[in-house]
Amino acid sequence: MLDSADKVLKFDYRGAPQTVGVMGKAALESQGNIAIRRLAEEICQQVASKDYGSEYLAIYYFVLGHTRYMRDPRTVELVKAPYIVATDILAGKTPSLDCDDLAALIAALILAVGGEPEFVTVAFRNQFYNGERQYSHVFCRCREPRTMKYVVLDPVSAEKTKEMLSRVVAAKVYPVV
Repeated sequence: MLDSADKVLKFDYRGAPQTVGVMGKAALESQGNIAIRRLAEEICQQVASKDYGSEYLAIYYFVLGHTRYMRDPRTVELVKAPYIVATDILAGKTPSLDCDDLAALIAALILAVGGEPEFVTVAFRNQFYNGERQYSHVFCRCREPRTMKYVVLDPVSAEKTKEMLSRVVAAKVYPVV
């Protein structure tokens, strides 16, 4: 069910591909919203022109410092529209977001500055349901165009990103565009 008043999609969880599809659509729709662009410009105002890697890192650190992590309700998957989150941040609020909300927000901001984000779902255990691998976390990554190296942008794992990546037993990449 879509609540158009707050642009929060609420649905029964049916697996990572469904959630990632919703996240991608939300990021793509939000990239052209003025709140996302204004927030991206504010975040990157001190970054040198054409320093794309620093733009991505500035976005990551800003989101890390201006949001807080909170899990979804127990039996409902929620995905907040990134432009609504950006509007809240611009109004001085500190939104509570889970990994899919954070990844969608970062992806929308990366898109707004011309980058090509990807979502990465990861599993930390070899767990399957009806023959399908179960992924328990998602984050955004982006390739820096000069070095062609990927930058992992995961505010949930934050300073423990390297440790988190070392525990991954399976991953699946979803381009946003």
